[in-house]
Amino acid sequence: DGLFFGGDIMQAQEAMVTDTTSNRPLTGFDFKFFVQSTRWLPTQLEREVRDGTWFVASVSKEVLFKPRDRLGTMRAKPLWTEIMELMGGKFLNIRNMLYDK
Repeated sequence: DGLFFGGDIMQAQEAMVTDTTSNRPLTGFDFKFFVQSTRWLPTQLEREVRDGTWFVASVSKEVLFKPRDRLGTMRAKPLWTEIMELMGGKFLNIRNMLYDK
């Protein structure tokens, strides 16, 4: 499926040089590293989802891993914003309320 959890930045750099399985050269845009983590106590996350603190969404890997270079000329929407818009309805209203739209 091309989706892997975990990894090492040095391994990604090495793959960009040595990978022969792809039909094109790999670049930094082929990798996504998330550097923060959140931890919950047992059942805490389920309770927070039930209370509306968090929202559960099914998202395609194309949306999840879309390049989001906010400093370039082709600025992509932040991931959270795009997902809330795709979910629509009350989620779009929440997004609009938070961003004055």
